[in-house]
Amino acid sequence: MTAREPKILTRIVEVVEAAGWQVVLLPEEARHAAPQVDGYHLVLNQTVPGPFCLSLRRCYMEPFWRIEAVNDRWAWETAGLTFDAAQVRAPYVQAFFDRWRGNLFGATPIRRDGFVFVPLQGKLQRLRQFQSVSPLAMLDTLLARERRPVVATLHPAETYDDDDLAALQDLSVQNPQFTLSSEPSIDLLRRCDAVVTQNSSMALIGYFARKPAVLFAEADFHHIAGSVTRDGIERAFAPRGPDVPYAPYVYWFFKMHAITSWSEDVHRQIADRLRQHGWPV
Repeated sequence: MTAREPKILTRIVEVVEAAGWQVVLLPEEARHAAPQVDGYHLVLNQTVPGPFCLSLRRCYMEPFWRIEAVNDRWAWETAGLTFDAAQVRAPYVQAFFDRWRGNLFGATPIRRDGFVFVPLQGKLQRLRQFQSVSPLAMLDTLLARERRPVVATLHPAETYDDDDLAALQDLSVQNPQFTLSSEPSIDLLRRCDAVVTQNSSMALIGYFARKPAVLFAEADFHHIAGSVTRDGIERAFAPRGPDVPYAPYVYWFFKMHAITSWSEDVHRQIADRLRQHGWPV
């Protein structure tokens, strides 16, 4: 385990110590030595370096977490599951949806102001293995078929080189409907008609505002979105209608397939997940 401790890590330590294990915390820079050390290993939001090792990573929002065999979220177990809204019958589905909708968007009304929101990620001109096209090609594809204004944002944690920024400038010159905005993403999400992205978490957050999404990359939250990698361009952009089951989906995604760190039964959730991965706890 690494030495940087979110609350969920404390709970994991409690679970394995209760099973009689000895816990050793290592600094993050020592994680690559873990496979050479006897025992089972957990890394925090890092590439899994070897066997008997799992990744602990926040599931987009606190207090939700995932323990997975890989750190790539598009390869998480949930990505391969089938979502069936009819099977989500928990009594608190709507209450969960409404509470988090309020937490994320506050009291300001959610609207549809007639534009498409494109939260960009990094490496705009590079096609990566989990993407159907590069982010810049995604914008070209969208602008070729979309009549509404298209408003994009840069990811605050990414560094964009001069070539990427110049490409976006050229795109805005060639396409007057395209704007690169510095407005906060959550505000654009509140006002947009729809979200088009590779696999930005903004699409997932947008489900709480009932905003339809089209994804150009693999993602673990693709089930109720249009997905280019899953369905191709035409089916991905096909109208999804008014009955998309947003509330059942986010309950299924966060409450049924993630660990809630402040839950009363968090220790059971952790132990069950570790056992699913073959840890004898």
